[in-house]
Amino acid sequence: MPVFAVTYVYGPDTETRMAHRPAHREWQSQLHEAGTVLASGPLDDEPTPGGLLIMQAADKQEITRLLADDPYASIGVIAETSVRGWTPVFGPLAAN
Repeated sequence: MPVFAVTYVYGPDTETRMAHRPAHREWQSQLHEAGTVLASGPLDDEPTPGGLLIMQAADKQEITRLLADDPYASIGVIAETSVRGWTPVFGPLAAN
């Protein structure tokens, strides 16, 4: 199944983002349990805060649909989202 690297750049409203972090993490947890989120976590705040999600799905459209359900998306704290196909060559996610 195709793997995608999703990056978020967060907007300046840190207070609202932190208030909704538990729901955001629950959403990720459910996708992890379903095998869609393979890994995720925050990116360093330099120069701006963001997040990285490694996800697998049938295609980019499915990833985009799933990202629309992220609680962060509904409250407008994500300033920018990038979804790129990714081919792991080494490590536990690499196809053998």
